[in-house]
Amino acid sequence: MQTDKIMVYSNGTGMEAALKETERFAKYQELDHKSSLRLRLLAEETLGMVKAIAGAFNAKFWLEKEGEECRIHLDADTYMDDEKARELIALSSSGKNEANKGFMGMIKNLILSAYKSLDQVNTDPMDYGGSTVMFGTPGMREVDALSNISFEWSYMQYREDLQESKAENAAAEEAWDELEKSIVANIADDVKVSVKGDIVEMVISKTF
Repeated sequence: MQTDKIMVYSNGTGMEAALKETERFAKYQELDHKSSLRLRLLAEETLGMVKAIAGAFNAKFWLEKEGEECRIHLDADTYMDDEKARELIALSSSGKNEANKGFMGMIKNLILSAYKSLDQVNTDPMDYGGSTVMFGTPGMREVDALSNISFEWSYMQYREDLQESKAENAAAEEAWDELEKSIVANIADDVKVSVKGDIVEMVISKTF
C-alpha cells in the first residue's frame, strides 16, 4: 500500500497535508495508538529537517507498507543550475546553528551534499567537541557496479561503524551520544540516503 505523493517545501507548504496523510495511513493500517504516535513523530522529524533546509528546497513525501515494514519516503530532484545549487547550499549549510547539529542535522547535510559533487559527499565533516566525524565514510555501503544507485548511506551501518570506533575516538563518541538523544535514531529501524541519477532519496523504515 502506498499513499499519494505530496510535495513539501522548506517554507512549510505541504507539511500539514503530509501529516494528515500520515494519520490516514496509520488508521488504514490499523496501527495501535503507540505505533501511530511513533509514525507521526518520524514524519514530524522528517518534515522538520525539510524546514531546516533554507532556500528553494522541495521534495516528494509519501508512505508505504510492505509486509510489516512501514517506510517514509522523501525524494528530492537535485537537478538545478549551478547558481541555484550554490545558493541552496550556502543558505542551509552556513553557520553552526542548532539546525546543523544532531542526527537529523547530519542527514540534512548529507542530502545537501548531493547537490555538490559526489566526491564531496565523502569529505563533508560533522563537528563534535572541536573534532570531526567524516560522516560520508561511516555508514557508507558498497554499491553494486550494476546498480543505478551511485551513493548509499545507512544509519544502521553508521551506528555499527561508530560503535567500533567510539572507544578510541572522542568525536565518534560524541556522535554516538547524539544518536542516543535522537528521536529518529531511537525509533526507526533504519534510515537510508541514496543518490540515483538526479534524485536524492531518504527512506526511514520501521516495522510495527
